[in-house]
Amino acid sequence: MNFDFELEDMLDFLRENLYMVLAVAMILLLLIGYLIFTFGTLLPRWQQRTELAAASATVAAAYEARTAQEQSDAGQLGPQIEAAQAEFDELANHFLTEDQAIAFLDGLYDSAAETAVTIVDLQAQAVAPDAAAAGEKPVYDTRQFRLVAEGDLVRLNQFVGRIGETSVPSINLRNLVVAQGADDSAAVLTLDLLLYTSPFSTGEAVADLPDPQATPAATQAPQPSPTPAASATPDISSLLAQLDAPWAAENWPEVIGLIQEIRQLAPNEAGMTEKLYAARVNYGYQLAELGDTTAAAEQFEQALAIFPQGTEAEAALQSLFAPAATATPETTIYAVQRGDTLYSIARRFGSTVDAVKAANNLMSNNITPGQQLIIP
Repeated sequence: MNFDFELEDMLDFLRENLYMVLAVAMILLLLIGYLIFTFGTLLPRWQQRTELAAASATVAAAYEARTAQEQSDAGQLGPQIEAAQAEFDELANHFLTEDQAIAFLDGLYDSAAETAVTIVDLQAQAVAPDAAAAGEKPVYDTRQFRLVAEGDLVRLNQFVGRIGETSVPSINLRNLVVAQGADDSAAVLTLDLLLYTSPFSTGEAVADLPDPQATPAATQAPQPSPTPAASATPDISSLLAQLDAPWAAENWPEVIGLIQEIRQLAPNEAGMTEKLYAARVNYGYQLAELGDTTAAAEQFEQALAIFPQGTEAEAALQSLFAPAATATPETTIYAVQRGDTLYSIARRFGSTVDAVKAANNLMSNNITPGQQLIIP
């Protein structure tokens, strides 16, 4: 066999078909490269994608199961929460609202006047705070007052009998003592009043308090024939409108009477508690300027009965019996109290509204409790 001839024929074939041979070689190289890319890159990534898809399906199924369980739990807890809230509201409504407590204290003076009894003292007493978690709003507050009244025994008995509100559990009388005074015709009554109030109460459960005039007939003294009542009771809007004129004229007795009438007709009327506090404080200052320190002290004490933490009334009460200051500081910083206005503050310190506004860069007459004001 002639290998030289075959090799030469092969070389001739390659020379004649060089481009075809190169094309075939290129195709083979591309095919080899494609196989390497497929098995080295595409297949691993495909497998990774398949695994991720399976894991995602597992997570989605677990999420759906968890969501269904939470919805089921929420459906079971919803009625329980509603029942607990309803029970809480029912219990909270057995307490007095703040306005009802204030109205009760105001009513004591009315009952005393109607039975010819003199309330000598009505002071708020310190009460140990109830245990509560830090930052937790207390469910109820306990307010204690010491009441001292003078009068004859029959009228003191009538006075106690007229406190009909004590039939509700949120008002308690304790330590009631009646002693004969120095004057044989007068006796002294002392008792402790406990009022339980709650910020969560709507006052509905104790809204219809017993009539304080329902005194047993055996203990009632003869009373003059009542004057026929007016044909119609004034509505709240007309009484509110009547407040503006006496307030501007600083006729504080009329203002106090109107506010008490409004609160009797509408115990939850907004702002009346603050207005009554401010009126009594302003009336106290007015009486003090007239030299009637005893009446002024009574107004400040009644203001403290409304707001036991009223620092303004407390300071005014102390100032009645404190020696006059020998020097006035150049700058006074005053903390705004409930019921204050720029006019009442400026008048109290002998300044003007414009001067106070300028000293504090105020653009309006609006002030808020706790705000610090520079008094020029």
